[in-house]
Amino acid sequence: MDVLSYWRFSHEKALDSAFNLLQDIARKKDKATIFAKRLKRYASIVAKLRRFEQMKLKNMQDIGGCRAIVANEKKLRQLVRDLRKRSEFKTAQGKIRSKDYIKNPKDDGYRGYHLIGQFSGDNSEKKSIEIQIRTALQHDWATALEIVDLFTGQALKSNRGDAAWKTFFRNISRQFAIMESIHLFDTLTPRQKFETYGEVILNNKSLIEACRDAKQSSEKLSVVDTLQAFAHGLKIVDERLSQVLVTGYALIEVNTKKKQVSVSIFSDDMNAEAEERYIQCEKTAAATDHLVVALVSTTAVGGLKEAYPNYFADSTDFVRHLLLINSLELPKGGGSIWSDFYRRLFRWREK
Repeated sequence: MDVLSYWRFSHEKALDSAFNLLQDIARKKDKATIFAKRLKRYASIVAKLRRFEQMKLKNMQDIGGCRAIVANEKKLRQLVRDLRKRSEFKTAQGKIRSKDYIKNPKDDGYRGYHLIGQFSGDNSEKKSIEIQIRTALQHDWATALEIVDLFTGQALKSNRGDAAWKTFFRNISRQFAIMESIHLFDTLTPRQKFETYGEVILNNKSLIEACRDAKQSSEKLSVVDTLQAFAHGLKIVDERLSQVLVTGYALIEVNTKKKQVSVSIFSDDMNAEAEERYIQCEKTAAATDHLVVALVSTTAVGGLKEAYPNYFADSTDFVRHLLLINSLELPKGGGSIWSDFYRRLFRWREK
């Protein structure tokens, strides 16, 4: 644990450099961009070492990572284009280390764009830092999957877990991709989203079948009710999180047994204390399966809960779009699509 922690925190300076660069470029494309950064959790590092036989700690490229969440794919592509011009993302041979999971989604349905850059760390030694760029809808999907992992004890993110949940997230990813293919979809009202999405689906037989699969997998798991239960059952110790103004780190501790999340704030001049507390908490978490800890940046635009909704079981935006799918009346069905759509949407908002 001590060796791992030493190596992880040696990425801190490089991570800050990458994060500052990402902020400078992304804000020119989308002023409402949400940013997040983190040093990889102990549990995630160990799981990755075990999952890939040839993986070594020194070769792991995402020990430090930061993320930008933009409104839509057009802005994402603009941001990617500008980042790819930077020398930090080019190897000595001029190649760019990147993965386009939007054009080629992962097997589980994950979509996003990843870049690996080299940034100066301690003693000017270069460290690999991963930058993830996602649209808001892609982030909603990833957040929902992480919430299910966190509160059910699965590892869907590592492609390990219940087959029914795997099927559900793959199916929903395909539907979200269809939504994002609609021009200016993110700017539409809920009713407009429903109409345009429904029009695309109902004009294509294969899309109708794909939508039916998504609806069935959602209903089989009672996903809306399940996610709602996670959110309502979680006690947040400090409700003033949106008022956090200091620059530094936040230590998030989630106890899935007690259904409780607590946050400790550390300003920039308390980094050493934050690191020490984080290591202590991780040692405790490593000995049990109901504690999850993460050390994240407090500089997130919009607050911690907006940048890291998974730790607070907040799947509100995911559910809103899931209801578009669940409420679409497909051929051979009956009843009013509008009455069912708004009944379920307003019921969720009221709760």
